[in-house]
Amino acid sequence: MTEIPDAVPLDRRRDRIVALVKSCGFMAVEELARRFNVSVQTIRADLRDLQEQGRVFRRHGLAGPAPDPDNSAYEKREVWNRTGKQAIAAKIAELIPEGCTIAIGTGTTAELAAQYLSSHRNLTVLTNNLHVVMTLQNAPNVTLRLAGGTVRTRDLDIIGADSADFFASMRADFGIVSVGGMSDDGDLLDFNMDEVRARRALVSCCDHAILMVDEKKMGRKALCRDGHASDFNTIVLNSPPPSSLCENLLREKTIAIIARK
Repeated sequence: MTEIPDAVPLDRRRDRIVALVKSCGFMAVEELARRFNVSVQTIRADLRDLQEQGRVFRRHGLAGPAPDPDNSAYEKREVWNRTGKQAIAAKIAELIPEGCTIAIGTGTTAELAAQYLSSHRNLTVLTNNLHVVMTLQNAPNVTLRLAGGTVRTRDLDIIGADSADFFASMRADFGIVSVGGMSDDGDLLDFNMDEVRARRALVSCCDHAILMVDEKKMGRKALCRDGHASDFNTIVLNSPPPSSLCENLLREKTIAIIARK
């Protein structure tokens, strides 16, 4: 794309910024300033407003295309990297002892973890995930407690204030959650704040918090950023994270486990 020699009116410039990052991917603020013949401060103001409008995504001095406003359909996510998710779920079952209370969050990896936990004895499961309930409904040694509230019918889960209040009134030995995406630096990303609040409440109610991240989540963008992988006691992945993140996890005493199948 050719450079624009003269400054462009604000509205047209912002439209062109959106079109440019959609076609080129992430670009440095300095490069955008050069292309549009404006100051770096002006581009930063453009990007701040464009992100508030949901039109671009900013990260570490870069601007890129805005993430989808919502996650993909549950049925599609079920088949994404299923082997990797199964490896993570099997490792979760090894980590969780029998006779304990465990809080299980939303998502397809959580449903698979419930399948692998179904043979555990004397297990109490707290969840806001109806897929987990249906998976464990016939498990003879599992007691189920489900969050009340409005069901998000697309994913068959309960998020937001209802699930936050539920987990806030409980205590669990272990909690397992997944996220919409995770940056290479370990920042946790979700598609809306209701999902963030549900995850945050679940983690707060448990003594040992476990984060599940399959390789499709690494580098995946989502609108809401909250928390870091190092906030967890354990993180289970199916492929190694970037070396810089490994160093951070080690420094914060977070155990990183690579699950293979």
